[in-house]
Amino acid sequence: MTTTTSPRSKISTSSALTHPHRTIFKSFALWKLFLLAIAVGSTLVNDRAYDTSADLLLIGNDEPLSVNDGNGVAELLRNFGKRLVTRFTSWDAIYFVSAAKRGYVYEQEWAFGTGLVVCMKGVLRALQTLGLPMPLTTSPTALAEATTALLLSNASHLLASLVLYHLTLLLPLSGSSSSPYQTKKLALLTSLLYIFSPAGLFLSAPYAESSCALFSFLGWWFYARSCLSDPDGVFASFSGGKDATGSSKEKRPGRSGLTLKGDINLLLAGLSFGLATLFRSNGILNGLPFAWEVLSILSGLVTTSGGGRGRVPLLKTLRRLIALGLGGIFVAAGSIAPQTVAWLRYCPSGSLWLFNKFLSPEVVAVSGTSGGSGSARGYGGSGVGAGVSAGAGGGLEELVAQEAREWCGAVVPSIYTFVQKHYWNVGFLRYWTLPNIPLFLLAAPMLAILVKSALDQLSQRSPPSPATATVTVNSDTKSKTPPKTLASGSNSSSASDTPSSGSVKSDEVVTQQLAPESTTTATQQRMQILIRSAAAEQVLLVVLAVSTYHVQIITRISSGYPLWYWWLAQQLIDGHKQKKKLGKGIVVFMVMYAAIQGVLFTSFLPPA
Repeated sequence: MTTTTSPRSKISTSSALTHPHRTIFKSFALWKLFLLAIAVGSTLVNDRAYDTSADLLLIGNDEPLSVNDGNGVAELLRNFGKRLVTRFTSWDAIYFVSAAKRGYVYEQEWAFGTGLVVCMKGVLRALQTLGLPMPLTTSPTALAEATTALLLSNASHLLASLVLYHLTLLLPLSGSSSSPYQTKKLALLTSLLYIFSPAGLFLSAPYAESSCALFSFLGWWFYARSCLSDPDGVFASFSGGKDATGSSKEKRPGRSGLTLKGDINLLLAGLSFGLATLFRSNGILNGLPFAWEVLSILSGLVTTSGGGRGRVPLLKTLRRLIALGLGGIFVAAGSIAPQTVAWLRYCPSGSLWLFNKFLSPEVVAVSGTSGGSGSARGYGGSGVGAGVSAGAGGGLEELVAQEAREWCGAVVPSIYTFVQKHYWNVGFLRYWTLPNIPLFLLAAPMLAILVKSALDQLSQRSPPSPATATVTVNSDTKSKTPPKTLASGSNSSSASDTPSSGSVKSDEVVTQQLAPESTTTATQQRMQILIRSAAAEQVLLVVLAVSTYHVQIITRISSGYPLWYWWLAQQLIDGHKQKKKLGKGIVVFMVMYAAIQGVLFTSFLPPA
């Protein structure tokens, strides 16, 4: 059975691919207008929200505004705009906005990443520095911070969709390497699927999901650029026997292709992943490709140690290992840095270390006489050693013994882990209760999509290369040039010339049977590490969501993981009828979930 495509659909597809950025912009704008209409309708229907926390934070202690308040059209629109902003600032958005307004005060606020908070404060400070009239910034309310967060989240969502498009162009994904047209089609479809993510309003509200996705995708793009920065060459060579000319085949490692440009791109990838982790803690899973490639290089060194170093200089290999190690450290720093700041602030042992490190004990004597015990812990103050002032008394040593929080004495002190467990009962199997069964069922479709897409990718073999290479060798050059090997969907690189073992007659055609692994290039192998790491991340995310997290958040935090978008795009463009049907069904689920979630979110109704 053959399927036909109408000329109109062909023209529209061609136009979309000719101007992909314009298509992304239009689709983004239409989707945001659709979600905005849902939010407006929800606000008009349900004038008074169940929870008034956003009203108090953004509008003040006065009676919360009604959508009908105001004497004139301008005042009515202004009040309605304030009401709409408060509706977007629901659930956890309160914590981000309040922390941006007056800093982190209570320890439970440290469960929410500092990236978005720092960005909000930085943007407002920059606008003030430029001298722009910003009356809201001097207001005791946090309306300016909430509005800034809305702009940042939407801008990050748009930029992330553009980065994902260009990232997909670089990768040798199934269904994209047959032609540049198919590559662009897969990339554009992937970007559009991210725009219509079931995360919905969470990618517009003052949440960190869209910013985390932006820096995650940017990190993957830098990593892919690192793969393409290294000159291509044969990675796995012959393992023995004789070739077509009768010469013995010797096992040799790949060519020297570890460039400084590739190392720099790895460092930039680590920095981007670290910023993603600064916005959301689950961004630390992006460190997996660094660990995977380190193990791959080390295992290669062990395998080839008996036969010498081969053609890869040891210094370049060590430099690459250092770049990978630093990249992994940058990723971890996105989590370690805020934990360290909290430890110095809330744990007296941290304050003691800081004072002993930078201040002379003879000059500074500190005690806990100011602010009471709660202030000494840093609950109501700000800065390192909040509530601790100079004076006579027992000093910090006494506070270490009496005032330390329980997480301060842990082997690895983490305020994030403690707050999640203490305030939200997050922990291994803690969510496995009968009342939470509906939430597991609600998360089941997204969990299934993540697992299915990851397992399909992990079960795939490396992209097949031609099993037979036919080359024409001139007798005067005594050399043969193998054909070019496709390294990615839109990029190709040629292997180096391989010297012939002897003189060959003019115009003689030599057909050489190659083992499948012999044509796997270094770039292809690194690309496969990258793609398989993305798949493994999704599996780890599902395991953590089912066993540890509040499982219903999987629908929004999965928005920052690119592999399932690639997989879904492949289902939609695949010629198999069942795959297309599956892909279309998932897209319908995504749109319906985002729409229903928009109504619930702006009405302050679960799940969130």
